[in-house]
Amino acid sequence: MTYSSPQNQDLPALTERKVYWQAEPTGDYSACVAGQVEMFRDLHEMRIYLSMTYPDTAFELVEVTEDTWQDFYDQGVFFDDWS
Repeated sequence: MTYSSPQNQDLPALTERKVYWQAEPTGDYSACVAGQVEMFRDLHEMRIYLSMTYPDTAFELVEVTEDTWQDFYDQGVFFDDWS
């Protein structure tokens, strides 16, 4: 799905992607970004990284828990390389 700005039609459309993340026992956060596991100190750092690395993308952050990881794994979301 893509989004565009109603205020400025000259801006490029944004691509929407989901980023699946989980809280680690160490207090850090891991996220599956373009098929790779990235580590962050907190969710704010993750959002900054995503916005700086992928400026033309709107992200929905999806928490992965013990109860949800198997379903996400079966859907293949952790293997999406965003190509």
